[in-house]
Order: sequence, then structure tokens, then C-alpha cells
Amino acid sequence: MEQSEHSNEQPIINQIQNELALCYEYIGRKVPETIVIIAASLQEAIQFSSPEQVHEIFKRAKDIESIPTQKTLKECMRNYAEEWLKYRSDDKNKSIEYNDPCAAWLPHEPVKKAINCNEAIKNYTIACGGNAYFDLCTARSNGPGYYRTYTLPIKKAIYRLYLKYWRKMPIANGYPASGPISLALIPATVDDFRKMFGYENAGHV
Repeated sequence: MEQSEHSNEQPIINQIQNELALCYEYIGRKVPETIVIIAASLQEAIQFSSPEQVHEIFKRAKDIESIPTQKTLKECMRNYAEEWLKYRSDDKNKSIEYNDPCAAWLPHEPVKKAINCNEAIKNYTIACGGNAYFDLCTARSNGPGYYRTYTLPIKKAIYRLYLKYWRKMPIANGYPASGPISLALIPATVDDFRKMFGYENAGHV
């Protein structure tokens, strides 16, 4: 029984590890060798219910701290739970929409879709290495119009990778087989993109 429960939690722990690694990489710090232990400890303390929830909570927590602490993650989880209950009780139509089987991965709100897309672009360029992320930041500083033009080929490259490999990533665990593939999906992490590059180089389909 314990082994079964652990296997059910492993995708969640993996996602925590991926989120933490991205936090460290984003600020240029070395990822600690104990990151697996830290991820398991956070899961034991917070009890995330899914990889998707991990991503959502970390997204909020990173607005507060570059590398979120357990205390910050718990606070964000509490706020998230309150918003969930309010969303479910405010409006019957919203509740129906929220129960869309794809909604946990593919948001309905245009702003959230745009955020997911931009996060994917950022993670993709970091995974590419070299000057890719620096060039992206430069494009952003040159204004929205230039940024949109600059990211068009990047979006096409990401979409092609998503079509082939997004469902193979931990974040897609449970995503409906009939669900659409879109740039607005929960974004692949830096590690996910590196795995996709590996699949490409190995000639996987």
C-alpha cells in the first residue's frame, strides 16, 4: 500500500523538483544535490494533489520569493484553496466551466493563456542555452511589437515540440487523450524542453 501511494506521489514530487530547479537556474544559482530530498519533504509538508497544482502554487509563490520557502508555499496554497471555493460557489456557469476536463492544463482566461505561452518561451530559450535567453530579454526591452515579431519563430518551434512530445512530460499526466495541444497549456519546464531536445536528437516521434 505504501509503495502504491509513493508511486502516485512521484509525479508530484518530480514536478516540485522541476519547479525548484527552475527557480535556482533562473537566478543563476547551482541546484543543490539534495533537491530530491527537499522536494519530497515539501510534498510531505504541503500535500499537493497534482503536478498541475504544484505548478500553480509555485507560479504564485515566485512572485513573493525567487526560491519559495515552505512557509510561502503553504500561504499560497491556502490562498489558492480559498479562491477555488469562491470560484465554485460564486457562479453556476463558472463552476461548469471549471469542471472542463482540460481546464486544469488549458485555462479559459486569455490572460492566463498568454502567461503560459510567455512562460514557455522563457523556459525554451533558457533550455536552448547560449545567448538565447539574453536575446529574448533584449527583444522584450525593445518593446511589445518587436517582442511579438521576435518570438513568432520561437512559438512555432515550441508548438511543433508540443505536438510531438508535450504528452510525454510529467505535467501532462492525466491530460485527456482528446484534449487539444496549444501554446496556452501548462508550460513545459526548462528540464522538459531539454528532454524534448533529447527526443528530437534521438529521432523519437
